[in-house]
Amino acid sequence: MRAFRLVAVASLVAITLTDWARAGVGGIGPEPWRVVANLPAADAVVKAVVAAPALVDYEGTKVITAVRGSRVETVTVLESHKRPGTLRLEFLSPESISGRLIVDDGTTAWQYEPALHAVVQGPSFAKRVTDTAQISAGVDRYGAVVEGSEEVIGRDTVVLAFAPSVAGVSRRFWVDQATGVILRSEERSARDGVVFSAFFTRISYSLNLPAALFNFRLPAGARSFSFYMAGDPIPDPQQLPREAGFVVRTPRALPRGYQYRQGTVTRFGPVVAATATYSDTVSTVTIFQTPTSRMALPQAGDEVHLARGTGRFLDLGYFRILMWESHGLRMAAVGPLPAAALAAIAEAIEVAEP
Repeated sequence: MRAFRLVAVASLVAITLTDWARAGVGGIGPEPWRVVANLPAADAVVKAVVAAPALVDYEGTKVITAVRGSRVETVTVLESHKRPGTLRLEFLSPESISGRLIVDDGTTAWQYEPALHAVVQGPSFAKRVTDTAQISAGVDRYGAVVEGSEEVIGRDTVVLAFAPSVAGVSRRFWVDQATGVILRSEERSARDGVVFSAFFTRISYSLNLPAALFNFRLPAGARSFSFYMAGDPIPDPQQLPREAGFVVRTPRALPRGYQYRQGTVTRFGPVVAATATYSDTVSTVTIFQTPTSRMALPQAGDEVHLARGTGRFLDLGYFRILMWESHGLRMAAVGPLPAAALAAIAEAIEVAEP
């Protein structure tokens, strides 16, 4: 169960879902899209995407595909959303993960792993965006543009593109013009082409989804683990070692635009972990650290080669996890970045002074 614990901690500690589509917005209501050359402006489209979860209920089937070298892996998910910020993800295929269930009510998230017959409970991973200035800053930083319009599963969408940033990866989103919901997304690198895609094969809006659908019930006989952050947020990274009781390492360099946002200390029984969260106002990366004596490095995921050793990489569709050992610590980097970008962060930690 040690492997499961580390994956679960990393996946549920202070992380943001891949796209703005999972972000609730405080103080941002629906507004008409500002049209330029018969197309809406990029910042107006982004604001509509961010506002959508507070305004729209939906249920649909989503297919997520990740390309890893010569392999292509596909996951099918039944996704349900109820305003203002509750989410249910039921994994249908492949058979190895069929039955995995994630329920997030905006405050608490539960993840059931049928292969382990275990449940992890932790803080919600759907963070709220409360400042329109943050949205505009993200649009400017990534050079967001509206490329055109296109039909997706019979619905009119606007194609929103973000220029290559971390590890040379560009992103495109097909945004439903009527609702602001992202119906399709993809990541593309100059070297490998499309490396990640997610799209709805069907979607239904304005459903009266029962509240009970978003109430998680512990399966009979399942083991339950709880992970919560202890204490107040830590605004100064130099304070993290004092709160955690061990040396906490920080990366010498970060991807473009990323800055330290806050840290926390997470406790699970005798296990104490320091988490440092970095953000570029659009997405978030969290670095998880705990002494090697407290937890074994899990063998889950694909082996990746780093400058000074090897690690394990898991692509969970909505976010990615890179795990490795460094200077007597078990490390995990969690976020929406591609494997190459997470590996660059890991190597920046390797060469940094403690």
